Amino acid sequence: MDTVNILLVDDDEDDFILTKDILRENGGRQNYNLTWCNNFSEAINAMLKSHYDIYLVDYRLGRDSGMDLLNEAIKSNCTEPIIMLTGKGDFMIDEEAMRLGAADYLVKDTLDGQVLERSIRYAIAQNRVLQRLKTSENKFRIIFERSKDPMLITNAAGKIIEANPSATKFFETTLTELLKMNAAGLYKHKEERLAYITAMNAEGSVSDLEVEMLTISGKSKFCSISSFVQLSQKADEELFYSIIHDLTYRLNQERDSSLGDTFAVTELMAKRFSNEIRNPLSNVNLAIDELSNSLLDEDNLNLVDIIKSNCAKINSVTTELIKSTEPLSLKLTQVDLSELLSRLLEDAERGLDLRIENPLKGTSLLIWADNDSLISAFKNILKNSAEAITEEKKAVSISIEKRITELKIDIRDNGTGIHPRNVNRIFEPFFTTKAKAAGLGLTHAKRILNAHHGKVQVSSQPGNGTIISIILPTFG
Repeated sequence: MDTVNILLVDDDEDDFILTKDILRENGGRQNYNLTWCNNFSEAINAMLKSHYDIYLVDYRLGRDSGMDLLNEAIKSNCTEPIIMLTGKGDFMIDEEAMRLGAADYLVKDTLDGQVLERSIRYAIAQNRVLQRLKTSENKFRIIFERSKDPMLITNAAGKIIEANPSATKFFETTLTELLKMNAAGLYKHKEERLAYITAMNAEGSVSDLEVEMLTISGKSKFCSISSFVQLSQKADEELFYSIIHDLTYRLNQERDSSLGDTFAVTELMAKRFSNEIRNPLSNVNLAIDELSNSLLDEDNLNLVDIIKSNCAKINSVTTELIKSTEPLSLKLTQVDLSELLSRLLEDAERGLDLRIENPLKGTSLLIWADNDSLISAFKNILKNSAEAITEEKKAVSISIEKRITELKIDIRDNGTGIHPRNVNRIFEPFFTTKAKAAGLGLTHAKRILNAHHGKVQVSSQPGNGTIISIILPTFG
């Protein structure tokens, strides 16, 4: 049987002798080792060093108060239980002791061995449970704070109770602002929120439910959410603990892979059909030239011009197709992105209000790149942005963000935006919504950026313009 080490803090030695006798009455059940001290400083020193299993503290300690000792011990993270002893029953003192963190309170005038032994036994047992809970809570807190995945704690109504740093980063806001929100406002589609709530109410948990969520700025993010229900510490309400997995990168990788397969098919088609298209086209052009020499009627000559014009267009599209599928041979040199963008500004399309927002102006933004190819890619993207704008005032802005190992360039236009069903298709060969376009400009731009080990991302809301983000690696 383990011995329970007890410290009695009391300024009256007679009370120590009396308490020792009371504990001896119940000595058969448990071995108790009672020690006595009569001053504040000795007691707090023992408490902070965890010298004892439990402390019995008298309310009166001469010039000091047992309540002061209790308060100081709790504030200093004393982990052992403290029982407050009072001379007479005083409801106000008893209530204050429990509020400060006492495990129990006992009236010395009515104290006997059975009551004291039971109080000590229950206080130690309860303290062990509380310490286990605190350990679990501390472990959870560490995981919660350090998790790379966003984590939210909400109540059943959706009020956000807590969020970890990854969540504030994911939703692009601060903890203060996030705690003002309802989780329902983070879902892009109401039906997905409804499916989540229905599953939580029916099963008490959700595993890898794929949803589309919104950042505070309105940016869409594809993710999966896993949640479980847990009672609050006071057991007065249900809390939803949720872990969010960002799937945006994975989906972009899948799209890039799919687009890569499309590029490969297009390249094969271009090589196979280039001769079949160009050879007959050359014969048609020769025949038209001969025919036009023998025609005198002006109307017929006009028809010949129409045929020639369309043959030239077919030839141009074929040339662009072949060019877009040819292996890129890059001549990499150190290129200052600031200078490259300044050159684009000089060559900007007439009537296009092009602004470059570079907070890093004067800073060298060196990357390894093929200067001419990269300019071609940027020009194709800028041309696409300019053509997407129907307003009289064409406005396109370029902003630069320097990261640890890469540069992010955002090209924004004030156009009508891209329909959601077309956002993932704009880099496909021959895809276009314009009447007089081949649909190869953005395809060629993406191939160039891929060859530079870069990435291209598109964000667009109908009516709110489009952002094409280009991410290029830096190499020292």
